Amino acid sequence: MTLKEIVVLSLILLFALFTRLFRLNYPSQMYFDELYHVPAAMMLSDGNFQMPFDYNQPSYDGQNIADWLHPPLAKYFQATSIHFLGKNPLAWRLPSLVFSMLTLIVFYFFLRYLGRHFFFKGEGNDLASNLALLGSFFLSLDGLFLVQSRIAMNDIFLLFFLLAGVFAYFVYLSQKKYQFLFLSGCLLALALASKWTALWIILLLFTREFLSLKNFKKLPFLIFSLIFTPAFIYFLTYLPMFIGGRTIADFFILQKTIVLSHLGNPNVHLYSSGPLSWLLNLRPVWFFKGSEQISSVVNIYALENPLLSFYLFLALLITIVFLLSKKHVSALRNGISLIFLIYLLSFLPWIIFSRPMFIYHYLPAIPFLIILLSYFLLNFFEKIQDKAKKRALIFNVLFWPLFFFIIFYPHWTALEVPKNFANAVYFLVPNWR
Repeated sequence: MTLKEIVVLSLILLFALFTRLFRLNYPSQMYFDELYHVPAAMMLSDGNFQMPFDYNQPSYDGQNIADWLHPPLAKYFQATSIHFLGKNPLAWRLPSLVFSMLTLIVFYFFLRYLGRHFFFKGEGNDLASNLALLGSFFLSLDGLFLVQSRIAMNDIFLLFFLLAGVFAYFVYLSQKKYQFLFLSGCLLALALASKWTALWIILLLFTREFLSLKNFKKLPFLIFSLIFTPAFIYFLTYLPMFIGGRTIADFFILQKTIVLSHLGNPNVHLYSSGPLSWLLNLRPVWFFKGSEQISSVVNIYALENPLLSFYLFLALLITIVFLLSKKHVSALRNGISLIFLIYLLSFLPWIIFSRPMFIYHYLPAIPFLIILLSYFLLNFFEKIQDKAKKRALIFNVLFWPLFFFIIFYPHWTALEVPKNFANAVYFLVPNWR
C-alpha cells in the first residue's frame, strides 16, 4: 500500500467512525428491533441460558421477550459488551459499530484483491487500489449501512461474516488453495449463525464448486468445507443453550419452530416492502420518533442514500447489459457474473416468502452492487483522455453522494430538523413518509 492509499483509506475510516459514533447513545431507550434483541442479550449477559432459547413461549408477548426467532451469534457479541460496559445504550450498540468498521476494512481489501486478480489482472496495482478506495467510500455513504451500524440488531454481523466468507472464496478461486475454501465455509457459518440469509450464498458456492468438479475425489472435502463445517459451527453457537439444560432434541425442535414461525407469520406492517421495491429505494422503515415540537421533528428512518441508490440501480442495468454481451474476456466476465449472482441471492429469495419484509433485508446485497458500480465507474473514468474533464467528472460523481449523505444524516440519526425542511426533502417521495 502506498502512503497516499493509506491516507485516503484512513480518512474514509475516520469519517465512517465519526458518523457512527456521534450520539450513539441516543435514543437512550431501546427502539425498533432492539426491543427483541437487547433483552435477550441482557439475559445472556446475566448468565440466563434458558429463556433466550425457550421456544415454548412466544418470542415476544408484549411483556416478556425471549427472541429465539434468530440465530444467537449477534446476541453473544452484544451480551459480552453489556457484561463489561453495563446495561446502557452505548454498550448494546457498540458491537454493531465495531463490526461496521471491520466490514469496511474487509470490504476494502476484498475490492483490492478483486481488482488485482480478477478485474484488472496484469494492468497494475493502481487500478485495484482506486477500485478499493472508491467502493469503500461509497459504502461509507450508504444510509442503510449507517443506520444498521447504530442499532443493536443482527444485520451488521451477517454482513461482516458474509463479506469475509466471500472474500476467502475468491482467494480460493485465484490461488486454488483448499484451506481458503475451508476458511470460507467457517466464515459463512458465522454469517449463518447471525442470520439465515447466508444459507443461499453457501448453497450457491457449493453448487458452483460441485458443477465444476472434474475429479470426484475432491467431493468429500467440498462437502466437508461448505456443508459439514457450516452446519457444525452453527450447531456450536448454540452451546449456551445446552449449558442452560436443553438437549439436542430441543435444538432441532427450536430450528423447526423458527422455520414454521417465519413461514407462517401472518402479521402485516405499515413499513413492510417487497424485494423488488428495494432496488429503487421506495419504502424506508420508520425506526424511531423523538419528541416532536411544533416546528421541528426527530426521526430515524432506515433509508438508502437516495443518490447512491440511483447510482446502484444504473450499475444493475449496466451489469445486465455487460453480461448479455459476449465481447469481454472470460476471467473478467466470470468475476462479474459471480459477484452479480451473489448480489441476487443476497435478497431475491425473499420473494418466495409471505412474511413481512423490510428494506434493511437488502443490506447484505448492497456491497456486491457497490463492487459492480465501482468497477464500471473506474473503467469509464480510465477511458476519458481529457484530464480536466476527467477530474471534473470524478469530483461530481463523488461529491454529490457525499452531499446527500450530509443532508440525510439527521434523518438517519435522530437529529432535530425543521418540520418544513423534513417535509420538503425527507418526504419528497410520498412513500418515504
